[in-house]
Amino acid sequence: MYTLYKLNPADLNENFLQALQLLFSGKTIEVSVREVDAANESTDIWQAIQRFRQSMTPTDYPDNEDIFANVRDRSTGREVAL
Repeated sequence: MYTLYKLNPADLNENFLQALQLLFSGKTIEVSVREVDAANESTDIWQAIQRFRQSMTPTDYPDNEDIFANVRDRSTGREVAL
């Protein structure tokens, strides 16, 4: 089992250790620590999704309009000769 935690050192506390002990009870674990580049933080997909969601304003889109109506390319595609 592989689990990755990204957190601030200030967030390390007894609860975190107890969670690790419970999660990996009876197993030998390996702990590796490395500093994360700030550049990598800004390109993290989950953070990008969260920024996108925060920038969305639902009132900008009417309830009766399908905003995804023209997203799909409905062309037949290319010809393939087998």
